[in-house]
Amino acid sequence: MNLLEDETVNLDDVALVTNSGGLQLVTTDSPERARVERLLERDVTIKQCQNTIEGTDVTTADLIDGVELVPSGVGELTRLQSDGYAYLPP
Repeated sequence: MNLLEDETVNLDDVALVTNSGGLQLVTTDSPERARVERLLERDVTIKQCQNTIEGTDVTTADLIDGVELVPSGVGELTRLQSDGYAYLPP
């Protein structure tokens, strides 16, 4: 949220890619659900790694509405960086 509030930074788009333990952030029972929904309302694109979901009990129906599924989190990070996005590690 700090990045979105900083008026000295010119942002075109912001994307959040979740994988591994980040999966719990974007599920409907997440304690951070309200924060995730606020990000979505502010046009932040949120993408969840499909590879992370495989082998868990989580289904796409368990994701917060608006969260996009991508085949690979690291692949998506690579694609976004090649499209000019900066990577800010957690």
